[in-house]
Amino acid sequence: MPYGPPPGDGNPYSSGGAYGAPPPPPGQPGYGYPSPPPPPEQPYGYQQPAPGYGYGYPPPAPTDGLTCRFCGGYPAVQATVRGHQGLLVAYRMLRMSGPFCRTCGTATVRDMSARTLVQGWWSLVSWLLTPITLLLNLVPHSKFKQLQPPVPGTHGPQLDPGVPLTRRPHIAMLLVPVSLAVTVVLAGAGVLGPTKNDGPSDPITAAPSPSASTFTFSPPPAFPSPTFTLPVVPSITLPPVTTPSDPADSVDTAKAGDCLRNENGTVGATTDTHPKVSVLPCTDAKAQYKVIYKYPATSDEKVCEQQPKADSWYTRTYTNLPALNYVLCLKKLK
Repeated sequence: MPYGPPPGDGNPYSSGGAYGAPPPPPGQPGYGYPSPPPPPEQPYGYQQPAPGYGYGYPPPAPTDGLTCRFCGGYPAVQATVRGHQGLLVAYRMLRMSGPFCRTCGTATVRDMSARTLVQGWWSLVSWLLTPITLLLNLVPHSKFKQLQPPVPGTHGPQLDPGVPLTRRPHIAMLLVPVSLAVTVVLAGAGVLGPTKNDGPSDPITAAPSPSASTFTFSPPPAFPSPTFTLPVVPSITLPPVTTPSDPADSVDTAKAGDCLRNENGTVGATTDTHPKVSVLPCTDAKAQYKVIYKYPATSDEKVCEQQPKADSWYTRTYTNLPALNYVLCLKKLK
């Protein structure tokens, strides 16, 4: 029948007819698209790499859950880095806690220790706290040295560790406590400080009060001149010093160690406004007082309070020449 179904099961694509050909066998190119080539043969003993770092997969997360506080990398360890600052009359303790990776932890220890070396000596207590702080930082530093470097691709920007602390100029500040210790040792040994003089020393004696009889005049020395000659200045000769007839004038020459006698005989009286004092040898039985000290250029008897051995005083006052005034601090003789 010209209008009947095509031979077979009625499917025009099931047999080679005018509408198509049977599908190609598997493994052969068909329909214009080539089949992918088979994978190459692997050598003996080679294992196919598991999905991981080489295929864009992130590395496995740390089992302890610790990541660096600065860069986020791992492995990391929990630690505390310390610092110290001296503020003359006070001080301040600094601390920074982790977790840290190896790179960021090393940078933190070096930076805070360097600042402590420079800023940590400037108070009374800091001489003890600064070395303790530096020694405590050795504990976290040893932990960071035991860590592996952070896994590549797991961290962000990291702190710069810089050069080791022993190669920084801050290490020179260790000379500050060393120099102080050397100074204390030398001072204790007597090398530094004032020298001790155990030999005898001359006692300091007060200069005698000036009097009119002690001044002398002498001509100035003549010096040659190439153009003129100075006239000779006549010398002035003073009359010889005579012993004063008034006993009150002889006491002017009294000094510490001399003995005196009041001719009025008022030994037991508290005050004698018109004494007649004369100087006697201390071996004389008539001596009543001994001069302990003489204060020139003053008429204030209160200066004798500075002499604990003195129990009396004698004051001489010159109305026209106050510079000749003096006070004798006396001790009564038994």
